[in-house]
Amino acid sequence: MIRVLIAENHNHLREQLGILLDSSEWITVVGEADNGKKAVDMCLKLQPDVVLMDTHLPVLDGFAATEMIRQQFPAIRVVIYSNGFLGEEARAAQVGASAFLMQPQTLEEIIKTIRDVYANNYIRP
Repeated sequence: MIRVLIAENHNHLREQLGILLDSSEWITVVGEADNGKKAVDMCLKLQPDVVLMDTHLPVLDGFAATEMIRQQFPAIRVVIYSNGFLGEEARAAQVGASAFLMQPQTLEEIIKTIRDVYANNYIRP
């Protein structure tokens, strides 16, 4: 099972993502964070394989949180997702994201991306 941490500040979306991803035969959701700082802190405790990271998070945005996670926990992969504002895909690559997803994505696309990143089949932005 791929251990996934979800970092999303919208409660309903975070909960729904958790339920949907947890229903996959390949993924178990080990935690949920509502801001970037919590996501970084939870990586220490939970040691997820992959973090599904929104870009627009309070306290510490998704880019800064991704950069910190990649520096402190190089084995943890990060999949950044966003509405796709100009330059975000390039910024995701700069901070070490393994993949960048534009919203909205189908559940199948999200799961495939998580599985590919976990298998080290990088989809570098």
